[in-house]
Amino acid sequence: MNKQVYIGTIRDVIPIPGADKIEAVKAVCGSGGRWCGVVQKGQFKVHDPCQVYLQDSLLPHTPEFAFMERYGYRVRMAKFRGMPSEALIWPQNISGNVGDDVTEQAGVTKYEKPIPTCLSGEVYGNFPNFIPKTDEPNFQSVPEMVEALKGKRYFATVKIDGSSGTAYRLDGHFGVCSRNWELKETDGNAFWRCMTEPWRNIPSGYAVQFEVAGPGIQGNAMGLKTIQPFAFQVWNIVEKRYLHFLDFHDFARIHNLPTVPVLVWENKWSCESDDALRLFAEGTYPNGHQREGIVLRPQTETWMPAIAGLNDHCSVGISSVNRRLSFKVVNLLYREQ
Repeated sequence: MNKQVYIGTIRDVIPIPGADKIEAVKAVCGSGGRWCGVVQKGQFKVHDPCQVYLQDSLLPHTPEFAFMERYGYRVRMAKFRGMPSEALIWPQNISGNVGDDVTEQAGVTKYEKPIPTCLSGEVYGNFPNFIPKTDEPNFQSVPEMVEALKGKRYFATVKIDGSSGTAYRLDGHFGVCSRNWELKETDGNAFWRCMTEPWRNIPSGYAVQFEVAGPGIQGNAMGLKTIQPFAFQVWNIVEKRYLHFLDFHDFARIHNLPTVPVLVWENKWSCESDDALRLFAEGTYPNGHQREGIVLRPQTETWMPAIAGLNDHCSVGISSVNRRLSFKVVNLLYREQ
């Protein structure tokens, strides 16, 4: 079950200039991370207990959450009066300690984006168990990763609001997968339609993971005229590892695969605050629409010890006590189409 609601404690209360009825708070949730939210003025004091409902929480349709009806009872990240609102921060009414996951007790489920018709298709089989599924934690949930990136050479890529897929070749078989299934090749499926000759010729023993975007997919925020795939990482199936940044781009160049845009790739990480990180995520796609955000990783693949209570972000073939150093930052100015 997805961990969407944590017990937290208020770390700071921040006035919003010119606002009479609202203010900002910062909450810490132990292994659930640290989050900012906008609340009613006077609702919290420092050290007050709280419940933190993370992005994409689907709230129960109860009177206390009636104000969320106009948002479909879905928690989203945004900015209010220039302040980050990354979660719904609510007075504690469920028993527990800081860091406890109380998603089930709160009656919350996670919103899942509907699968566009062009991406649905006939299932060939389960997602291959020798390839890791794509997943990036929000930076707020992994502050230790943000800290661990400091001083390392890193790269930042644009987060494309599409749907993730995987193409692989192994033992003479070429397969194409959605996030959860391997799909049969059919004319109507967009994952397969965008598999041009370069993609079909990837060498055996590799899986290329990509984001597919374009007309009919998540509102097509980039304004693309056709459905297009953008590679963002390569998994060496035999060696059970991701390619390092420069090796990945060499692989993509040699095999003529388009990649997600790279924003930064030469610098050492020196971001000094969460607010600076949020600002870094802001920006637009080439068509002028706000981008969904960014993804950050070290240039050399790095693994970190797991922390009890965190979702496991490890990959196939890597010990379950490790997690890949990789995280995303959502652009709070982004709006879904």
